[in-house]
Amino acid sequence: MTTGESTVPAYAKINLCFEVLGRRPDGLHDVVTVLQTISLADHLTFAPAPKLTLKCTGMPTTDDNLILRAARLLQQRTGRQSGGAIRCEKRIAVAAGLGGGSADAAATLRALNALWQCGLGQGDLEELAGELGADVPFFVRSGTALAGGTGRTLEPLPDAPSHWVVLAALSAGSDDKTRAMYSALVPADFTDGSATRAQAAAIRRGDLDATALSSAFTRLAIERWPGTRLALEMLAGTGAPAAVSGAGPAVFALYASGSAARAAEVQLRRAHLPVGCYSFTGAAIQPAQAAVAPTGV
Repeated sequence: MTTGESTVPAYAKINLCFEVLGRRPDGLHDVVTVLQTISLADHLTFAPAPKLTLKCTGMPTTDDNLILRAARLLQQRTGRQSGGAIRCEKRIAVAAGLGGGSADAAATLRALNALWQCGLGQGDLEELAGELGADVPFFVRSGTALAGGTGRTLEPLPDAPSHWVVLAALSAGSDDKTRAMYSALVPADFTDGSATRAQAAAIRRGDLDATALSSAFTRLAIERWPGTRLALEMLAGTGAPAAVSGAGPAVFALYASGSAARAAEVQLRRAHLPVGCYSFTGAAIQPAQAAVAPTGV
């Protein structure tokens, strides 16, 4: 490691409930969702350098990458002319409903704010993050949160009770996936937000409501990706609550014990699904304690 170099994780998220309330006059959608970070993470390394550069393993690097956009936005708003050599080891599946790009952008804002000594507080970073995407402000804070509006209105929640997460990290392989999924929603997919509010209320009580685990995109994800249907059926067959994450196609299930989670992971691997076993992370950006070590995808 070079002098001044630091490596930070950018944790993925799942949605413990995700409802779309309806389409807004501006063409966007009002949503309400409970977001939860998990121990699956990209790893970003930052080092002082004359120019701003990015190298990424696991995905192509383009000029409009969210990491570079976040760095440039921070430069513009703070007047910093500093550069930085950024490396990203990509572990979160792209276009999966896990927020990988948004997590990378938030990690970049946090890390470069420190490296460049910008002195921005969390509120300032969240405001900048909102210009990069709906999920990015959440990742500045991480942990558990209730999001509303277009996804940028956040209410921090207490850390959700620790669970094991068996994740089938299916990838859509398309940057336009989320836009296409929102465009395909019909009024029958819209709900009133009561399930998400019930989930948030349970978490405030120190509980988690398994009956509220759902996504407005389940119907569309099952129709579009056969792997989503298979993963949901297999995970539900283990007796665990399972749901689509975000707009899909990734699917996850929650388990109270490591042994049950590992057994489910083995079953999905036999079906050749890209599966891993993870844990919740808290707002302090630390993985939840677990009975056995999580495995990677």
